Amino acid sequence: MLLSSLLGPAKPPVASQEDVESAGGLYVVITDDKENDRPPLDDALDYVQVNVGDRCLVCLSDFERAEKCRRLAKCEHLFHKECIDEVGKGSKL
Repeated sequence: MLLSSLLGPAKPPVASQEDVESAGGLYVVITDDKENDRPPLDDALDYVQVNVGDRCLVCLSDFERAEKCRRLAKCEHLFHKECIDEVGKGSKL
């Protein structure tokens, strides 16, 4: 029997629905600061520049140019929109 089955998880889920709702909106990933090569913003608030190799801590995939992401207000971690929205809805990782 695993100790975690007796004691429960060691830490709470990554984000609550409240955390996601207070995140402040969406960002579009850029990997450099060339203004003439930026993807369109649509409904996103702003661009967020990431370094090559930065990754979403939910799915562990690297961020790619033009992907939509959320930055949580409390911890300022960046996640793919789809990943963190699912976690906020209570899905299990």
